[in-house]
Amino acid sequence: MHITVPRTSFLQHVQRCQNIVEKRSTNAILSNLLLQTSGQKLKIVATDLQIGICSEVEANIQSEGSITLSAKKLFDIVKELDVDSDVELKTEASFMEIKSGRSKFRLSTLPASDYPGLPDPDTDFSIQINGKDLAAMIAATSFSMSTDETRKYLTGTLFEISPEHGLQLVATDGHRMALAGARLEQQVESCSAIVPRKAVAEIRKICEEAESQVTLSLGKRQARLDAGEHSLTSKVIDAQFPVYDDVIPSDNPEEVIIDRGHMDQILRRSMIVANEFTHDVRLQFSTNALHISAHNTEQEQAEEFIDIDYSGKDICIGFNGRYLRDVLGAVHSDRIRIQIKDDLSPVLLLEEGSDASKYVVMPMRI
Repeated sequence: MHITVPRTSFLQHVQRCQNIVEKRSTNAILSNLLLQTSGQKLKIVATDLQIGICSEVEANIQSEGSITLSAKKLFDIVKELDVDSDVELKTEASFMEIKSGRSKFRLSTLPASDYPGLPDPDTDFSIQINGKDLAAMIAATSFSMSTDETRKYLTGTLFEISPEHGLQLVATDGHRMALAGARLEQQVESCSAIVPRKAVAEIRKICEEAESQVTLSLGKRQARLDAGEHSLTSKVIDAQFPVYDDVIPSDNPEEVIIDRGHMDQILRRSMIVANEFTHDVRLQFSTNALHISAHNTEQEQAEEFIDIDYSGKDICIGFNGRYLRDVLGAVHSDRIRIQIKDDLSPVLLLEEGSDASKYVVMPMRI
């Protein structure tokens, strides 16, 4: 193999792929990237056997070939090279020579034939959606994914396509739930998949950089994203996601509309003295007033008052303040709607003027 590739675009593609590489793998070749010529492009492939990505970059191909080499070392080298100089890659025996300007490196390689490669496409249905919109949906929900590996089905995000709702993303850790939806212009069939946390994060990064439509494909064993020069494939979590519709409150009669930024500031201040593990805060709703307070085992406390437009019954309810702040950071409207039933029932939070995103937070006893 002998190729020349622009440094800036090469670095971007290497960085995207090396995020997938398993840093502590017992299989040495999984710490490598596969470089493979294809026409007048260089394919860069990475996999951890659960998630795989293929990225293509324009290159000047002097001679074709394929090889694998350390993802970390390649990224670290290219990152430090002169921005204005092209990068020349040339294989010699079991080494890769990297030249740029007056810089020259030699890295050891492993044969491409030993690389596991990417699985064949195995999905049931595909949709086209604006990349930025999909990235925004992931940002609005991914913080609710669980980190508890004993409940594997909660450590990912449910991607669900249906004729009724279009595309919906749902994430929950058992204490809170986030849902974001988007209508689709095309006719769709019903299908769903639980996409693992790592793949969700990488899909978001790719979509944030996408300038147009991306293709999202779902199946019983695989989820796939095709976005311009990038194709990401992930195994899905083989489990049943909770029936989330049953969790969304439908009979919370009291509604409060509060300035999102103001409430976030007060919660941030109150949590300075809240319990450092439970982050518990108390919200007391009364006529035209909201009293927010927090305390800890050292008898320190914080109290704040907000004037609100509220004429319902008095309700005092406790929350993990971090959960509330995560929601406030995810929504985009200036004001947020809080729908309440009593001090023991889940609370529903919505953006003002939209039901596309829904957030459910369970109360806690204080």
